[in-house]
Amino acid sequence: MKKARSSTKKEKVLADIVLNLGVAYIKRFTTKELNKFKNKPVVIPIGNYRFFVGPYEVNGIHKHCWEVSIDKEVVHCFLSRLNAILYCLTCVKDRYWQSRDILEWDNKLGHLNLDLEYYTRSIKSAQNANDRERKEIMLNRYIDAKQRQKQAIDKLNKTIKSAKYINFGNMNNETN
Repeated sequence: MKKARSSTKKEKVLADIVLNLGVAYIKRFTTKELNKFKNKPVVIPIGNYRFFVGPYEVNGIHKHCWEVSIDKEVVHCFLSRLNAILYCLTCVKDRYWQSRDILEWDNKLGHLNLDLEYYTRSIKSAQNANDRERKEIMLNRYIDAKQRQKQAIDKLNKTIKSAKYINFGNMNNETN
């Protein structure tokens, strides 16, 4: 019967040092590779709810909230992942008018969604209290907000469709 090899403290310390060096090397390599794409319109997915788009970072808070930040500073929380990523891509490509439109329509759509939720709750409470006048007022506001929401969705979709067709080729003004 053979004896098991005993390990000493020096071997454990040496193994920890090698492990730490390996982890540090991987971190440096990853950071170096990610920094190569900092100013390029490249979408790098990190899992399902996190993306790097140039210098921007897109984090999925939940299904209807996608937080865009640059240098750990929050720019905006978008309603959809597509809006957030296209906003970042248009900013990286210096198409600021498109990014401004995406931001503006997404912001309006968010406010209209909140208004619609409020009006829905108000209509239900007025209906439970048998307050017909308040119910009519809230119903008219709800219909108006629903029409404005439809217009905002149409404008946002139009802006997104035009932003989808950004030419990402020839990034360095190269001629073929």
